[in-house]
Amino acid sequence: MQKILPALLTAALLTGCVSQGQEAVKSQVLHRATGSWDGTPYRQYPAGPPVLSLVRLTIPANTTLDWHCHKALNLGYLAEGSLEVETRDGKRIHLNAGDTLAELVGEVHRGHTAGQPATVMVFHAADETLAFSTPEAQCPAQRPAENTALNALLDLVEKRLTTAEAVALHKWDKKQPVQATEREQQVLASVRQASPGLGLAPQRAEAFFTDQMEANKLVQYTLLSQWHLAGQALDTQRLDLTDVIRPRLDELQADLLAKLAAFDQRPVPGCAAQLAVAIANRPLLPAAQHALIRATGQLCDRP
Repeated sequence: MQKILPALLTAALLTGCVSQGQEAVKSQVLHRATGSWDGTPYRQYPAGPPVLSLVRLTIPANTTLDWHCHKALNLGYLAEGSLEVETRDGKRIHLNAGDTLAELVGEVHRGHTAGQPATVMVFHAADETLAFSTPEAQCPAQRPAENTALNALLDLVEKRLTTAEAVALHKWDKKQPVQATEREQQVLASVRQASPGLGLAPQRAEAFFTDQMEANKLVQYTLLSQWHLAGQALDTQRLDLTDVIRPRLDELQADLLAKLAAFDQRPVPGCAAQLAVAIANRPLLPAAQHALIRATGQLCDRP
């Protein structure tokens, strides 16, 4: 959340190198991701001196790769052929030549080719200790599907925070202020109305969602400040605020209320300490961690 897209700056530098009378350099962002293809947010780069690799992976026809995982960030471009990727829990994605893929981190998966070979160009961002691919037996233990109520709630809070960039881009383009009081009042009225049906006190739901919106605005202000400093925002696809972003937020609102109700059903001894540990154990960049802390500011203050 706190990085300026390097490709954007590179494009600006390249454009400045064109002599008068020559055709302008063109730049196209083929893929930009803040999370893997299944929607899981990326949390941080590996610690230590960075090592960047560009790997050409050639997979023969009718081949199934071994189960494996990646412990660092990988972005793939399918140059030739077709490829299907599946995870241990049944998630699948199919790629054709020209498609790009933000790889999973830590989750076991494998790829399949059919009647033709596939050539994949993979950009690998790691350090000296992390291999391009890790066999399943050496992969991190997967967090069980039965997450604790706290972690399940934090997962959704993080997911909602990832929408802040799209909102900030819309407001940059439209020259709109971050503060949207009328929209906030509509959200709070909605959660107050829905909360009794889930066994939540309206005041509890309102306080929790006030924190979600304040955290989202914190991210937006941070991004806008970075873009003003750079003189331009990110060169990436825009999402419509009314037709795409807000319906997505409305879906998350219902899920968050349900997870908050589940969290409140059982007392959490030493809630503030447990919350602090849970957030600290999430490998987040500082800006993302600060936003998560703000979003859970009143979580332990039960009525």
